[in-house]
Amino acid sequence: MASAKVLAGKLQSEEYRLEYDEYWRSMEELDPEDDSTWLETRLMPDPDTARVRVYATQSTHKSLSALRQGSMIHVWDQDFSRKSADAFDEAYLAHTSTSPNYQIVASLDLARRQADLEGYGMVGEVYGIAETIRDHVAADPLLSKYFHFLDAAELIPAEFWPSGLESYGLVEGQEQFRLLLQAWEDDEFVLDPTHMTLYLADSGYNGNEFKVDVLMDKYGVQINKTSINSVLFIATIGVTWSSVAFLLDVLKRIAEDLDDRLAQASSAEAAVFAKKVEALTTGLPHLPDFSRFHDVFRPAPGSREGDIRTAYYLAYEEENHEDVPLAEAADVIEGGRELVSTSFVVPYPPGFPVLVPGQVVSPEIVDFLLKLDVTEIHGYRLELGLSVFTDEALKVATNW
Repeated sequence: MASAKVLAGKLQSEEYRLEYDEYWRSMEELDPEDDSTWLETRLMPDPDTARVRVYATQSTHKSLSALRQGSMIHVWDQDFSRKSADAFDEAYLAHTSTSPNYQIVASLDLARRQADLEGYGMVGEVYGIAETIRDHVAADPLLSKYFHFLDAAELIPAEFWPSGLESYGLVEGQEQFRLLLQAWEDDEFVLDPTHMTLYLADSGYNGNEFKVDVLMDKYGVQINKTSINSVLFIATIGVTWSSVAFLLDVLKRIAEDLDDRLAQASSAEAAVFAKKVEALTTGLPHLPDFSRFHDVFRPAPGSREGDIRTAYYLAYEEENHEDVPLAEAADVIEGGRELVSTSFVVPYPPGFPVLVPGQVVSPEIVDFLLKLDVTEIHGYRLELGLSVFTDEALKVATNW
């Protein structure tokens, strides 16, 4: 909302209008038929027609001291009263209760007050906690042997962070603060310093195994986000220095246990461990590209677009779909049959679809699903397999 306010002020300023006039004159000298005109030129909105209209939901309970389900809708809309007020109020009233939980509402007021009075100091404390955790793991020879936190240089392509800030934990004091500000000002993508991705591959643990079998069951540490070879720790205003000490102690115990087991391991056991590490580093399944929509669900031959709606509702009739076990899917495809998904197939985490209704199932997607270590895949039932359209259903759809 603060950015929207700044942007609205900038578009209405005389300085921006002069800058836009110069930009427009330069655009008149370029060839509009040349793709580079649009791909390599930073475009600017016309101050006479541009309007700033920003709507955002804020899950307050995730970042401030509000009760579960406490959230807000923030609006910065220059045309709200003229274009949106009635429709917004109608939509809001249609989706909210006429009997709100006043404890939750009161907690939102407290959270707002807390952010106003103490927010800056709290965020500064959280940054300090996150930096301490990063630095401690990096500086400890035993911890760094099995774990390390991924930095910008490992997660973001270099062309998207011109500031050159590769790490959030190696520079101290005012210089660190200056570089952080520069990164947030200039870089196209940045890392939130409070979100710490712990790389696990060298420990031989996959993300789900580390989360459930080690952190949760053995030490009572609860986290939410994992990948095949990493877990995500988030420092919030609810984190205390004692909980930081406990987390670092837990990681130290895990590293010591790994060291002891490997020191006593037989050659066969050491080979098994090395194979696990290899599988989590170089043996990862490749993230599959989108295949294509089946011809039945494409508006025109050769189009990349697809009619997901038609495919979605076609699957409502039981006789239009069947299940193919995932282990058999590759052989079915190799045999010449096109398998077409009836549903969204969404591994969680990370929660993005690898298949949508009407999409052709490719061998790469099957291989990816087979190698996933997550236990929760929305739209897919292990005991049944992939839900795909029958050949008869696709023939019927062709005549629509």
